[in-house]
Amino acid sequence: MDTGIILDWNTTEPRQFYAQKRATHQVHYDQEQQSWIIYGYKQAKEALLHQDALIPQIETNQTGLNQNAVKLIQQLARLNNFEQHQQSRDAALQIYNQMQPVAIHELLDSLLEKTSSGTSVNWVEVVCKRLPALYILKSLGIGAEDCTFIISHLQILVKIMSPRQTSEDIPQLNELIDSLFLLLQKYLPDMTTTQSDLNPGEWTTLLCSNLIGLLIQSYDAGRGLLTNTALQLACHQLPVPVSGTEQYFREAVMETLRFDPPIHLTRRIAGKDLLIGDHLIKEGEIIIILLAAANLDPQIFESPLTYNPSRSNNQEHLTFGAGHHQCLAKHLTMHLTAETFKILYHRIQILPQSLTYEPLLNARLVKNLFITL
Repeated sequence: MDTGIILDWNTTEPRQFYAQKRATHQVHYDQEQQSWIIYGYKQAKEALLHQDALIPQIETNQTGLNQNAVKLIQQLARLNNFEQHQQSRDAALQIYNQMQPVAIHELLDSLLEKTSSGTSVNWVEVVCKRLPALYILKSLGIGAEDCTFIISHLQILVKIMSPRQTSEDIPQLNELIDSLFLLLQKYLPDMTTTQSDLNPGEWTTLLCSNLIGLLIQSYDAGRGLLTNTALQLACHQLPVPVSGTEQYFREAVMETLRFDPPIHLTRRIAGKDLLIGDHLIKEGEIIIILLAAANLDPQIFESPLTYNPSRSNNQEHLTFGAGHHQCLAKHLTMHLTAETFKILYHRIQILPQSLTYEPLLNARLVKNLFITL
């Protein structure tokens, strides 16, 4: 079945798939998906920047989710449009402004303290699923016991974004999100709002929602980037310069975001009739933007199927989106990943293994990656 998108990462090589699709049509309407699908860079960027290409709303009626869980979904900056998006974005920015620098080598030491030299370690489980969230929590001064509680429940928390929650998921999510709202509020006492139409209680709820949203993003996108960077560095074995190592790893992370991103697609809905390239997309129609395909467009990136950290324009990738919905965590994510490999790169040895991937449509995430240190 050809749906225009990849349904099983275990059976389809994405770069060749995208190259074939883009060669046929950069934008087309797919009957199977009942959606417009965009593979070309220029058209993808045009859609991302279009003010009438809106974020689709998640339906929360009759889900069984309680008031706090519904508020969480409705208040996330990445799920909102217009004024509500601006309020949520302001809340997220205030969280970032309160963050303090954290010594990444100390976090890595704490995660790897029980690891013996030469012993097999699951890089995804031990480091990638924990490090991004731990950095965020520590940067906000959240206590060790509370950090442990939150990180141990991330696997449940991310299910709030799933369209296929089970009857077991709903009560778990309700209980967990109630607990997180209470827990996180005590760490956000000095945050005030300049928003005249929000009272302090509403602003605190908005802050908590977007902090939880940041943790959710860190669990998927953060672990994906840490895993994919490890794989690409190991695969290509490019020489690391004696000087300028920090710049080298920043460039390697940037190129990984272009060449092997964790998040492959995003969705929009036409708020009114709009023109993308020479295609008229009618109000209410769904748009699937293949960010990973756009990142491989030969009209933008020379030799796009080659992993090249020193390419001059790798920062033009669309993995973080573009415009007012561009990912707020991009600088944090890149810094954390680059610093991790600056510290650990020469110690990591990836063991022979077959990789398998999570059953997700929008993200290509390795389930397990076994290494030695």
